[in-house]
Amino acid sequence: MAPKLIHDFTSGDLLCADCNTVIGDRLIDSRSAWRSTAKISRQAEEDARMLMSLQTIAAQAHDTTSSTSSQSDSGNNSPVSAGKDAILSRALRSRTHGRAAAQRHERQERNLVRAFSEISTACATMDLPRIIDDTARDLYKRVDAENLHRGKNIDAIIATCIFLACRQKSLPRTFKEICALTKVPRKDIGRTFKFLKEKLGAEAGPMSSDDLMARFCANLSLLSSAQECAVMLNQMAKQRDTLAGKSPVSIAGACIYMASHLVGQPRDAKVISHVAGVSEVTIKNSYKLLFADRHQLVSEEMLRVSPMASIEFLPTP
Repeated sequence: MAPKLIHDFTSGDLLCADCNTVIGDRLIDSRSAWRSTAKISRQAEEDARMLMSLQTIAAQAHDTTSSTSSQSDSGNNSPVSAGKDAILSRALRSRTHGRAAAQRHERQERNLVRAFSEISTACATMDLPRIIDDTARDLYKRVDAENLHRGKNIDAIIATCIFLACRQKSLPRTFKEICALTKVPRKDIGRTFKFLKEKLGAEAGPMSSDDLMARFCANLSLLSSAQECAVMLNQMAKQRDTLAGKSPVSIAGACIYMASHLVGQPRDAKVISHVAGVSEVTIKNSYKLLFADRHQLVSEEMLRVSPMASIEFLPTP
């Protein structure tokens, strides 16, 4: 009967299972664990060799750097190396500057698109013709090109460009109308208007009460007879200097107030002040001057504008 043998891999012996007699020793463990250990050992050796190679390369790089630094300190730089460094430095600076310039250009484009969009929206809301839109855009483009908007309120600049465009194209709008449209305070528009007028050398264009008369009368739902009478009153007042020194808006408001009563289509001074953008007191003070000169201002031709027209309809201030 063959003996039953046991492999003791711990001690490396071959034993008899019945009597524990050592039959053989120095056995080699052929199990997977041994193979794994051998594989790990080989990997460790490879890692060690790689680490040594890296240390050698690092030492060589350190020696080369120290040598280059020493040559630089002693003024013995290699011309080729110095040239390469200069070229690399210029390339990096050029790339950085190019990227910054592209970003600035992109920001400017975005700002222009936003400004043009707001200008077009405002002009459409006020039912202004295309020429006003184009002129306002050109003005803003000049502001952007000369960097005049730096540190300024962009909304105020947009509002002022629209205001200037209206004046230049003989379709003036009052400060109040522009303020109501753009939600920019009148003080900011006035200050920006003076600044841009000076910096751009832009002609503001004259604004007279005649330019405002038709729009104010339309907003007050007055008939053409009242508008015609108001225009004639304005012309007579200019000839006689009755309202000398008054603003065009005040003159227009006062003439409309007087004409509306004269032809039997009375409008309250408070309503007119809301449309014209001046105070009720301002309109009434200007009307006092017109009323005092009424017999010279109101002509027979003016009374023939409407069959109901009468100087007796004029309210006493």
